[in-house]
Amino acid sequence: MRPSPAASRPRATHRLAAAALGVGLLAAGLPATAGPAPGPAPASASSAASVSGTAASYDDAQRRRAARGPAVGVQFHGLWTSYTDAERATVLDRLVDMGAGWVRLDMSWAMIQPERGRIDPRGWGVRFVDRVVDMASERGLKVLATFWLTPDWADPEAGSRSLPADPRDYAKALAWAAERWRGQVRAWEVWNEPNSADFLAGADPAAYADLLCAAHDALRASSATGADLVFGGTMHNDSDWIEAAYDAGAGACFDVMATHPYQSPSDTGPLSGSGEAEWEFSHLAQVRALMRRHGDRRPVWVTEFGWSSHRDRGDEQPWERGVSKRQQATFTVAALEALRTRFPFVRKAFLYNERARTDAGRHMKGYGLMTHGLRPKPVYRAVQAWVRR
Repeated sequence: MRPSPAASRPRATHRLAAAALGVGLLAAGLPATAGPAPGPAPASASSAASVSGTAASYDDAQRRRAARGPAVGVQFHGLWTSYTDAERATVLDRLVDMGAGWVRLDMSWAMIQPERGRIDPRGWGVRFVDRVVDMASERGLKVLATFWLTPDWADPEAGSRSLPADPRDYAKALAWAAERWRGQVRAWEVWNEPNSADFLAGADPAAYADLLCAAHDALRASSATGADLVFGGTMHNDSDWIEAAYDAGAGACFDVMATHPYQSPSDTGPLSGSGEAEWEFSHLAQVRALMRRHGDRRPVWVTEFGWSSHRDRGDEQPWERGVSKRQQATFTVAALEALRTRFPFVRKAFLYNERARTDAGRHMKGYGLMTHGLRPKPVYRAVQAWVRR
């Protein structure tokens, strides 16, 4: 693991205070004061019945939601310039027809704020995001935006995939974006796979906790009420790295936990293996267990998962193996069913990805729900049937 670009920064004082109060206290919404919270006033028989009825209705709603399974979303690379607007429109129409309710967009901080200072709402990057987010919203799709990639002016130590020198710069930009696209972008994911040096140089959980907490404070101080702040989905169910982030104070600084539970070996189904290894889909149970140890009952979202359909040559690593198009469909629906029945704490599941890519190797190309020419694959039809069941 490479040295953290933020290793010398002191931990933020607000996280030390949060740790002293205890994550469970904050997650439960109790007053941040010493001593036990005051008890409720005695209730009359009629008010007690009303409260009981409300609790029963809430429980019924939760059971109905769990019975349906997680809401389905799709990773949509619609902010990549390789797309035409006509292609974006076709993809979004087909995702709606499939039954997706969400799309996950990877949004570049460097693109919307290429220069230090106030973000220009007339800048090319902002207007580009406006156009794509509007296209999703017009079709009733909710947006989860992954906010990452540091501009040069913010002094990233190792390029755009490393943290800014001051996490408050990132936080201010995210808060600005949340206000700009308020009501359209319903959730903001702080970075992509921050446990992987491929996406975050150094992959330091303590430095990431600084970034997450700065983003949390800025978002809560903004007018973008109602938007969820999502812990950056980790490569696999990396429970050890997530635990280290909790230990650094991250537990007080997000609304939703997220992972990317890709299965490895990647030609096996979602319930293969014992569930003990972080690269197994069913290790989701261990992520939930560590959350519970921290008094954390917040929901989990799977912000990427899927299987790649391609032929193997025989020399692939376990994580590079492909499946047939029929297996891709079968394994994907089996994973959605497992989330519904075994892991009901997972509220949203984002399939990777909308269509086959042409800019990557054989394994990455095979993940699409559609071909590059936007013809639905068997997995598209299988997910459509699962959503409509």
